Parts: sequence; C-alpha cells; structure tokens
Amino acid sequence: MRDGLAWLAREDLTWLGYCVTLARGVEPGELVRRLSGDEPPEELGDRGAEELVDFLDRRDRDRGRDDGVAVRYGTSADLSFAVAYGEWPGRLGPGYTDGLSGQDDHVFQLYYETQNPKRPPPEFSYFRDGGYVCGFQMYMHTWSHEITGPHPELLSDAVRAAGVPDEEDRGSAHARSLAVVEQVFGLTLPRDQVLHRAVPAALIRGQTPA
Repeated sequence: MRDGLAWLAREDLTWLGYCVTLARGVEPGELVRRLSGDEPPEELGDRGAEELVDFLDRRDRDRGRDDGVAVRYGTSADLSFAVAYGEWPGRLGPGYTDGLSGQDDHVFQLYYETQNPKRPPPEFSYFRDGGYVCGFQMYMHTWSHEITGPHPELLSDAVRAAGVPDEEDRGSAHARSLAVVEQVFGLTLPRDQVLHRAVPAALIRGQTPA
C-alpha cells in the first residue's frame, strides 16, 4: 500500500517544517549530489531522524556556525526521495533549484516553512528536462491562486476540482493539495522509513571547517 503525500500535512518532519524532494529517473545518490550543489555531499551512514538532528546540532555547536544541512534519502517504488534536516530554510527550496533536474528526468519539490513569521503557504514545484514545468501555493485562499510555469494545465483542473482555491482552512487546503499532486504525478513518500527507520544520510551544506 502506498503512503501517498497527504500525511505530510499531519506530521512534523522537522521543527522548521519540511523540504522534501522526489525524483523519477534519478538515482538517490545523484539526487543528493544535485541538492548539494557546489559542495560534494559527505555520507553519514544510516541515521534516524532524531539521531541526525542531534548530530547536526552538535556539529554546528562545535564549529560555531548554524549552517549545517543534511538529508536522509532512499527509494520508494520508482521514486527517489530526500528529506532535509538542519538549517535548510533559505538554502534549499524555492529560489535554490538550479541543477535539480536534468534531461529525461522528473523532479518534484514540496516545501513548507512553519516557523517563518510571514507564514507563507506550503509550495509544490515540478521540474522536467532541466526546466521548471509548473507549481502552486498549496494554500490559496488569501494567497496566490495562480498555477505558475509553462504548463499550468497539468494541475489546474485537479486543483479546482479538489476545491483548493476556495478552502479557507490552511490545514485542509494543504492536505487536499498534497492529495492532488500525489494523484496527478503518482507521488508517494514512505512514512515509516522517514519517521521511524534509519536510512542513508548525507551532509550537503556546512562542510567547511570553522
């Protein structure tokens, strides 16, 4: 049974929210390399979520810098996934997606900053063949109702049919939007692996010694 994505609206992946990247046609190690950008990833072995957070806290404290970012990653069916931990807001997600997608692959990113004082809505973005295809804010009622990108038609009918633009409750709109992208693009994130199991982890930001 597939876990889907809607459970993300009910769980706290990190205290800051979540940055989840899913890819089809990209091996998990390659996905981590792309997320790491100019700094090669540093493999950390299998780690549980709390164990990885404790490691990043200790490492940043010892270095005197709060800039460590890591991912826990793996596969689910035909998808690779990577979940960010540490100081990822403003370092991953919208505005930091160059190089995420390459030729003949599909990359999907889900991003939500729960501690941002501006309370921005959760966002979904889809990239294919090296370019941005479409995306939207997963709470539309008091924010943008626009589906951006060159191919909004991939999502527009499904988003409207789910009642997302008119849904006033942020949590409900969030869950409905996640269900839409799950259905449209066949996406899933393995809940048990992400929440409860030790899976491969890698440091992708903050490698430079103090």
